Amino acid sequence: MGKVASKYTEKKLTGKDVNLEFEIDRLRGNHGRLLAYVFVDGQNLNLDLVRQGLSPYYTKYGKSKKYDANFRAAEKQARKGNLNIWGDSELTKKYLRLKSKWGQHEK
Repeated sequence: MGKVASKYTEKKLTGKDVNLEFEIDRLRGNHGRLLAYVFVDGQNLNLDLVRQGLSPYYTKYGKSKKYDANFRAAEKQARKGNLNIWGDSELTKKYLRLKSKWGQHEK
């Protein structure tokens, strides 16, 4: 599913200006990458990826202070529609295990 998400993102971003938005604290992931919200054409691409079922709502580095409710609703909608990762039972199990590990239990 990573290749599908990558192609989707490339199509959305190619030739576009993007704006980055940060939480109050500028966080970095395991590999030193800066974590940010990416906005293109006024839309939150991070949220769009979750809404399309191309990514779960990752909370490994903490819940979104600005968009937590939006991310939760987007993921719920994608799961209900069995979109992409949520349409594959093995991927669903994998992401639910990760979410449990991160302390984000099923509701």
